[in-house]
Amino acid sequence: MTNVTGFLRSVIILDTGAVIHAPENRPAGYPGRVAALVFAAAGLVLALVGSFLPWVVSGQVRRSSYAVTGMVDRLGIAGDGVVGSLVAGWPLIGLLCAAPVVAALLRRWVVAGVLCVLLGTAMAAVSVALLTVSGGGAIGVQVDPIGPSVTSAGGMLLAVGGAWLIIGVWRNRRPSRQPNG
Repeated sequence: MTNVTGFLRSVIILDTGAVIHAPENRPAGYPGRVAALVFAAAGLVLALVGSFLPWVVSGQVRRSSYAVTGMVDRLGIAGDGVVGSLVAGWPLIGLLCAAPVVAALLRRWVVAGVLCVLLGTAMAAVSVALLTVSGGGAIGVQVDPIGPSVTSAGGMLLAVGGAWLIIGVWRNRRPSRQPNG
């Protein structure tokens, strides 16, 4: 500790050792992370909006995915397998869409990416499955392609954004530097 004489007599200078420069020691952020998050966010919004759009037309009534999956679940058409689980859990899709957002806010990039891939794949699978089974329409019931198309596009964007996020985090891993060493 040294007392400074001259212009500022009350200033005390402490020698703390070597200076650690923040730009060298702070790990560089993944530059593609923003793009991956934009893809995932766009996919999430599209998939959610698409789930509320009409999926089935019955006479003059247009039904959203929630009305369709509720009817399929009540009638027991889906069964007890993976399709039955997807149909039974479809009303929770809005709540499940919040999970990758929370993980991203907590900066758990791999968890957010995995959740995006799983959620996007499930949403795209359900909507593409409905689009592929759409036929001429039995008893006046037809598939309205707008809802499943928007949901499948959103699910695919969500899955691509999640995969991009996972790959970017794994590619960006570097050995940590020791300060002053």
